[in-house]
Amino acid sequence: MRIGNNSQGIWQLLSRMNGDKANMNMPFTGAKRSNAGGRNTLEDFLTGHRKNSYGVEGMCVTNNPNARKIIKVSDEMKQRVFNSVKEAFYKYNGMSGDNEAEWEEMARAKNNYYKTLKKEDRAAAAWTLGQLEISIGRKAASAVKEKVPGWTHGKPIPSDVLDEIFADESITSMVFGKSGMAEGLDLKI
Repeated sequence: MRIGNNSQGIWQLLSRMNGDKANMNMPFTGAKRSNAGGRNTLEDFLTGHRKNSYGVEGMCVTNNPNARKIIKVSDEMKQRVFNSVKEAFYKYNGMSGDNEAEWEEMARAKNNYYKTLKKEDRAAAAWTLGQLEISIGRKAASAVKEKVPGWTHGKPIPSDVLDEIFADESITSMVFGKSGMAEGLDLKI
């Protein structure tokens, strides 16, 4: 087999990618898509407009001073995070669970929310919601350990204990802090 024959197939492939144009010195125009979804195009990389896999720009945390800031987030998103943690305790005994559809639905909801924010606030909003989720989970886990001695994540929890814990003001106030601000977060950073 000759090398020329192999490279000829590659040139044919590249030609097809270039819209069957004969001049291979031209840039690939067939590869450019106006609506690439969550995929970064060459144009995105060259202009610095990088997106996450859900098509949300501004989520890069590298060298981003706003990435680890607690900011005000919507009450609706805080409620969704609260419900997600609560569901994890009821369904999966404090574990994250293995239902990929549930996880994907929550990820889509968060990313759709991030798209409504200014680009500079998106990474900080993700950090805020993540810290809220961690804080609620830790508070709920320590409350379960107080009420059910010897409990560890994954072991069954009586539903009446969970009802009491998730109705407790110390946990609900984390979600509905003063006037819906981020002050409700009980963080130790």
